Amino acid sequence: MRPIEGVTIYLAFPVKSLVCLIYVAASLAATQSNEAQERVDTIVRRMMAVVQKCKGRDPGFAIRRDYQLYDKKWESKAQVVIRITFVPPDQRRYEIESSRGGIGERILRDIVTREMEAPNAVSQKDLTPDNYEFRLLGTEMLDGRRCYVLGLNPRREEKEVIRGRAWVDAETYHLLRLEGDPVKSPSWWIRDLHIVMTFAEIDGTWMRTLTHAVANVRFRGKYVMVSRNLEPNPAQGGFQSRSATVEVGPAKNH
Repeated sequence: MRPIEGVTIYLAFPVKSLVCLIYVAASLAATQSNEAQERVDTIVRRMMAVVQKCKGRDPGFAIRRDYQLYDKKWESKAQVVIRITFVPPDQRRYEIESSRGGIGERILRDIVTREMEAPNAVSQKDLTPDNYEFRLLGTEMLDGRRCYVLGLNPRREEKEVIRGRAWVDAETYHLLRLEGDPVKSPSWWIRDLHIVMTFAEIDGTWMRTLTHAVANVRFRGKYVMVSRNLEPNPAQGGFQSRSATVEVGPAKNH
């Protein structure tokens, strides 16, 4: 017993036993942390393997992509339509088919130019351990598919990476959804940008099908940019056009 100011306290639990319990608890926590990290590493590794497998069998394709800029009333203020030709493994070309919209058109053209940058810049956007620290946030159902939800923490302060979350199919390890904020704005015109991207398989090719971005545009206020694929056309012995329009519902305001 230990006297403290006239009060007698009985130490019913030996100090050594308490120390042992603390040590065991710390060891258990470290073990659980290591197991969680190993699980995240496995998810990321399998996701990367799926990406490489898809690139390896990609026959090349051509798509038309529509970019539109909406104001807060969902009125279209600008539009740019481009045709993109992908040639395995990493070549791509694009041409602008049509455009309209004054300053809004300039913003969309700037976005298109940055998206179509040289292929070696694309690697900086990839979901790899070189670009991100990953954390498993849990699992969620997305469009009927059970997904791992990964937290994304960029390793660099660059425009090509985002801070946010990724939804990875728990069965196929395909990336289904990506959401977050770019570490740096992709354009001088754009501030406070929040992006949502969805991905799907179209005629055997896994690709981005929709981008929904909400931002404050300098001198203009809040705007929404939506880009979606039109008429995906996989190439078979050359790029032969074949209509297969992707239906995408209207995007929601952030």
